[in-house]
Amino acid sequence: MIFMDIKKNKIYIILIAFICIAFLVISFHSNNDYNLSNETVSINKKKVTESYYIYRYKKLTDQKIATMTQEQKIGQLSMISIPSNYLDENTKILINEYYIGGIVLMGNNISSKNQITEFTQELQDTAEIKLFISTDQEGGTVARIPWDDARFISQPHIGIVNREDFAYSTGEDHAQALKDVNINMNLAPVLDVSFISSSSMATRTLGATETKVSSLGAEIIKAHNDTGIISTAKHFPGIGRSLSDSHNALPVIDISRQQLFDEELKPFVSAIENDVDFIMTGHALYPQIDSDNPATLSSPIITDILRNELGFEGIIITDDIKMQALNGYANKATSAFLAGCDMILIVDTYENQLTYIKEIRKAVQDETITEERLNQSVRRILELKYREII
Repeated sequence: MIFMDIKKNKIYIILIAFICIAFLVISFHSNNDYNLSNETVSINKKKVTESYYIYRYKKLTDQKIATMTQEQKIGQLSMISIPSNYLDENTKILINEYYIGGIVLMGNNISSKNQITEFTQELQDTAEIKLFISTDQEGGTVARIPWDDARFISQPHIGIVNREDFAYSTGEDHAQALKDVNINMNLAPVLDVSFISSSSMATRTLGATETKVSSLGAEIIKAHNDTGIISTAKHFPGIGRSLSDSHNALPVIDISRQQLFDEELKPFVSAIENDVDFIMTGHALYPQIDSDNPATLSSPIITDILRNELGFEGIIITDDIKMQALNGYANKATSAFLAGCDMILIVDTYENQLTYIKEIRKAVQDETITEERLNQSVRRILELKYREII
């Protein structure tokens, strides 16, 4: 009798344990289904939100383009340097009468954190359409903002450390330093690969292999995107083999198209995959791809390769158009635009800046540049401004 009771109790205990286990299993699956359902709802909400914002800034762009004069559209194609650390009369004219699209700040424009914070705000308040306000904050030898905690960390230094988290944190520091003073765009990172140690770019690149430059460059771009600063991959399609500086002469990089794709272009492909907004062209001649024109003026390089083959949909900006590398070429601004560039960087005097802007105006007026082609670039510029600045 006692034995039977013990046996019966064991059965009850096993049965109760089984029921408990079954209940836990059912609860686990129910909770998982609930969590999965919540996750699905969250993903769907994100997609709807993103779709709304994409629709919104595209709609705003279309509405704005429909109301713009031809002169206003042409002005958006220029990013200019300015002479002072205050808003001088010539800069006011370039903003109010020539409708420039952006300003690049150099060392002479920056005297203190308070000064540049107020100055950048004044520049934006002066412009009818908000400006791209950019600078070169690569780190190391090229760093315009002196209060950036990471200003002494050069891109070669990042390459030596060779850690993605270090590249990200350094890029984040650069981006935050710019954001703190109302600068919305960095003309960095450098994605040239220093395949040869004597390269003119060796002191500014992330390394000597396309794999390293691709991975570290992508992290710098991600950091800028996450901080809300527009980044610029430069100098397309890659000037890391150059022995001469394009500020002083035209570099010639005699490599095949296949080698270009296998090596030089890899970091730019990675940048595009990681949503870089700007790509800057390099002033170098690649005779096996285009024997007549340096990259900035080359439709086979800018339109055929960067736009069509690599599928870049963002903004293409030239390196400084006045560099001596382009001295032998006439109508440089027009040629760059016809090659596929969207914006012309002009680090020059006020008089020369007007000359380049008027050159583009003439090309539009005589239909060398069509209204359709003009609108393509203006649309890219305004869409990014509505997405990130306005």
